[in-house]
Amino acid sequence: MNDFLNMMFERFEWQITDNIFCFVQNDKELMKAYLDLVAENGNLQYVNSHIAQEIAKRYGLESTQNQVESPNSNLIQSYSELRKTN
Repeated sequence: MNDFLNMMFERFEWQITDNIFCFVQNDKELMKAYLDLVAENGNLQYVNSHIAQEIAKRYGLESTQNQVESPNSNLIQSYSELRKTN
């Protein structure tokens, strides 16, 4: 059981950025707020970067420097895998 749980959470942490962006794009209210934020800032990369930084900060994660070039979310083109900080 512990091995499974560790494997599950580890994989979730690595993909947490993609998972959160998928969550946003599948929630009408969040998607509208996200699009409004992008329009307000005029810079998609700026908004996505801040979201990614907050994900890492909020969950105590750090970048592995491993880039994933084929995310499931349509809102991002790539993301860095994250892992638990020590």
